[in-house]
Amino acid sequence: PPGGYPSAENDTTGGARKAPRSDAAGMVEQIDIAMTPAEAEAKEPGATYIVVDAVRATTTIAALFHRGLRRLRVVGGIDEARRLRAAGDVILFGEEGGLRPWGFDYGNSPAEAATLDLEGREAILMTSNGTKALCAVANLGLTAAGALVNLAAIAAFAETHRRVVVVCSGNAGARTFSLEDFAAGACIVQLLHQRHQAARLGDAALLAIEMKDPARLITRSEHADVMRRLQFDRDLAFVMSVDRAPCVPLIVEHGEGWAVLEAPGS
Repeated sequence: PPGGYPSAENDTTGGARKAPRSDAAGMVEQIDIAMTPAEAEAKEPGATYIVVDAVRATTTIAALFHRGLRRLRVVGGIDEARRLRAAGDVILFGEEGGLRPWGFDYGNSPAEAATLDLEGREAILMTSNGTKALCAVANLGLTAAGALVNLAAIAAFAETHRRVVVVCSGNAGARTFSLEDFAAGACIVQLLHQRHQAARLGDAALLAIEMKDPARLITRSEHADVMRRLQFDRDLAFVMSVDRAPCVPLIVEHGEGWAVLEAPGS
């Protein structure tokens, strides 16, 4: 496809599935936002999906690849994360209730990830919402991880595809609306719409382009308040750093409850 990004056909060999092919073209024709992964699943499949968990999973994912990470497996459950960590030479990142779980090498901190030398390494990430969302959306079409920190790179990738759906990871196990994800998603939609003003907009995307400076809402969200109470102010500052980690993490393989991401060219 355009831009040199992979979009392999389905392959069930060994229980794993390659990332499904999207409708790559060269002009964005339709832009939408799904407020939760379940809403994305209810829409017509086969679009290109950008999953957003601004505070903090997709921000952390971009930071990890920007620091040289070669391959990242995201999982939805803590037991699976620990099992995979015990089985191989990988680094284990993640959070439960916002905090680093027992036995994990690092938490879900993008500010911390940005200080690590990860050149050529492999890692596992488990979080409360973002990794669940990525695993849920992976089966629908070509899926990338987006945030403010890779805003321009994600928009450049997305504009090589006809139909783009930004998926908010949400809260409560990726089941309920998240203001910070919608706000970050609105920034992506606004940038895409500026470049492709003839594209059809879904209702949520239409709302997004009418917002003035949506990024400001990220630090006003309930989840941002939780981060401040946990003293993760450095992470919030990192979340707001536009284009600080320019890369395009893509799901290249997935199965039940897990997905593997790589970032071509990072």
